Amino acid sequence: MRRLISTTLAVALALALLLPGAGCAPTGENEREITVGNKNFTEQYIIGEMIKQLLEARGFTVTLAADLSTMALREGMEAGDIDICADYTGTAWMVHLGHVYEPGVNNNELYNMVKEEEETNGLTWLDPIWNNNTYVLVSWPEFVEKHNLESLSDLAALYREGAADIKTFVGFEFSTRPDGLPALEEFYDFEVDEAHLMTGAPGASLLGLENHDCDVAMAFGTDAIIAKYDWHVYADDLAFFPPYDLTPYVSQSVLNEYPEIEDILNELVATFPGGEETATPTTVAQCQEAWQELNARVDIDLVEPEDVVHEYLLVNDLIEE
Repeated sequence: MRRLISTTLAVALALALLLPGAGCAPTGENEREITVGNKNFTEQYIIGEMIKQLLEARGFTVTLAADLSTMALREGMEAGDIDICADYTGTAWMVHLGHVYEPGVNNNELYNMVKEEEETNGLTWLDPIWNNNTYVLVSWPEFVEKHNLESLSDLAALYREGAADIKTFVGFEFSTRPDGLPALEEFYDFEVDEAHLMTGAPGASLLGLENHDCDVAMAFGTDAIIAKYDWHVYADDLAFFPPYDLTPYVSQSVLNEYPEIEDILNELVATFPGGEETATPTTVAQCQEAWQELNARVDIDLVEPEDVVHEYLLVNDLIEE
């Protein structure tokens, strides 16, 4: 009886070795394990989910490390604990690489500078999303139409014309920091009348414009509330503000192992205005609007980021239902 059992076990073992995938560890695509990181605000939740869901649809097993600070995310990338994330060109240039930003550098130039220097750190920056989530000044459409405004140069000219009654609301920090309002005034050659300048905590300027307490307010380029009210974003036509274009980047060692990741993530980038092309003021504005709407789906419509992302990937034919 014991011999019969032994023979049966031997046969079973032989069959297990012959049958693909039976009795052995997963091989091939099932071994493709990736860790994706994202920061702790809406836009980052969305891009983290985009990368995660798209890679999962292409056969990767993805762990998402979410809610990280800027420095924790970077440290994770440098240590190899995180394989892929998306960060901003301005953050990389000034925070991670330690450079002092000089006004006048456009989106394309800063992206290329970051990409080139990061290669020496073993990090590969893929195609950028030209959403430029940096400081912006915004107004209600009726104010813009009344004064025939489009860019910061137009707005600066209006201030110079002696329009002292332009009520302006910015963050307190922005009003005093040397690369904030004082530098902006000098760069564009205008001055805000102090009697009509309001300052407050982060977000206060948006509330001020929402309540029509001011004519011009400080915001960030992809704030959801801009889409809600269709506020006009003044184009930074002379490139004063450092560009903050959201860009996926990958550890080079991971990319060497899974080179297909580059094409997969560049395919995602290509769904946004200006994807796979150099940035222009028009494509940057269009891409900002696209991200204002995505952020609004979460912050205003209160849809979960993973659901917003699933819908986006379906609509753009990146995944199947």
